[in-house]
Amino acid sequence: MKSTTIDTLARVEDLLKALGEVQCRSLFGGYSLTIDKAAFGMLVEGELFLRANEQSANYFTQRNASKLKFTRRGRPVYLNYYQVDNELWDNPDLLVRLAANSITRANEDIAHRQQELRVKDLPNLSLQYEIWLWEVGIGDVPTLKAYGSKACWLKLRTIKKNCGIKTLYALEGAIVGLHEAALPAETRRELYEWFIKQPSSLSEG
Repeated sequence: MKSTTIDTLARVEDLLKALGEVQCRSLFGGYSLTIDKAAFGMLVEGELFLRANEQSANYFTQRNASKLKFTRRGRPVYLNYYQVDNELWDNPDLLVRLAANSITRANEDIAHRQQELRVKDLPNLSLQYEIWLWEVGIGDVPTLKAYGSKACWLKLRTIKKNCGIKTLYALEGAIVGLHEAALPAETRRELYEWFIKQPSSLSEG
């Protein structure tokens, strides 16, 4: 960790000590800041970025604050975090209020996720499959079910060239709530007949 980042972290810890103990871990080339597991900010190259909610987003956009950006697969990805400028640092009461709002929003998201079934929680699917599906634009269970197993398989094959019949069975089973081995024979036969008609179909090992 660079000295500028260390200095900023110490400044954040001192400012927000009334809100709780600030934890710091490496993430996306910077450092994620949490209090009681609620991610409220990021430190990147010595700069503090606060996670936005509706109220703070209006504040930051009115001041043309910079959004946090990182690069994924050669493309820029913007996160919902805004840079804290000198004017905001000079207004510690406001900065603490904004940080508290960020923590509240993060805690609300944690509670929502705990109630919401994730893709990786479905039969046959793992965290790795969840990541692959997220990369092709399928980030939740309703979207997975809306696309169906065949469309999801076609999307996965754009990034996973050895995507084969077992993946197709796994996706169908996840959607209907069955282990892929328990799929009805008629369903497996229909999926297999569709699969072999796809250009450059590959078998999985």
